[in-house]
Amino acid sequence: RKIEDVILSAVENINKPFTYYEPFFGGGAIFFSLYSKGFIKKAHLNDVVPQVVNFYNVISNEDGRNILKKEAKKIESKFNNLNTDIEKRKEQYIKFRENFNDGWECFVAEDKKTDPETKAKLAAQFLALNKLGFNGMYRVNSEGRFNIPMGSPVEKKLFDNENLDAVGDALSKVNFTCDDYSSVKPFKGRGRKPKNNLIFLDPPYIPNSKTANFTDYSIEGFNRDSHVKLSNDLSKLIENEHNNVIFTNNFNSMSIELFVDKNKTNKRLNAYKFNITKTISAKNTGRGNTEELLVSTFPINNSRLIKLN
Repeated sequence: RKIEDVILSAVENINKPFTYYEPFFGGGAIFFSLYSKGFIKKAHLNDVVPQVVNFYNVISNEDGRNILKKEAKKIESKFNNLNTDIEKRKEQYIKFRENFNDGWECFVAEDKKTDPETKAKLAAQFLALNKLGFNGMYRVNSEGRFNIPMGSPVEKKLFDNENLDAVGDALSKVNFTCDDYSSVKPFKGRGRKPKNNLIFLDPPYIPNSKTANFTDYSIEGFNRDSHVKLSNDLSKLIENEHNNVIFTNNFNSMSIELFVDKNKTNKRLNAYKFNITKTISAKNTGRGNTEELLVSTFPINNSRLIKLN
């Protein structure tokens, strides 16, 4: 029950290979699925979180990736040796997390000078925190410091060598930026006829309840006003008949209002509801089956989708 399966069936309806744009990259599951099928000719990826972008840039380079592997193995060995002493492991995790935050702040203060070894070590620490932290989450506080608590104190394997090399090889062929989503080319080239493309938009989701908060994983945040702006930008994207667009979000009244009702006069709009199984969330109630919204500029034939319009 993965969204990748739905997206893979969706691209049957567009010409391939295509130029791929993903302004909210995150974990990149869709990109890697499409790339592995040979559907992507060229890719422009973006994420607003600099720690995420640094990690991907490091592993896209073989030398950087090798430094990361050595550093990650040291961290893996250290924490696995602490499995029998949970309190000690917790103490070391907090210290490790703060060292990463301090190191990143120094790196930024020095204007991110091109020191490949420093970048690779920070990327290795980022990877380790993702694996050692609670439920694989990434979140920062208002000061931009990673603040996820330690996860389950069991033996962890920080990376699979073959998989990391495959991911690095895929990323070595793309253009990766760290900016606001609106800086990505399709949002800027209003008047030009786009070449064969696929634009996948997977922004931070609108919360499903009034008591829930908008999910921010970057210091910049993504609130209601951000979604209103994205709604306007999406309308402009789908007005251009040459753009192939897929958009996802939570299925709720606000997402329907902003991303479906607003565009209901556009005949290119296709809106669907579907169930998806989530495995990453801060709370148990956020995991399991949930309903999501999928909007596309072309019809998608998939038994898991319920057509809304």
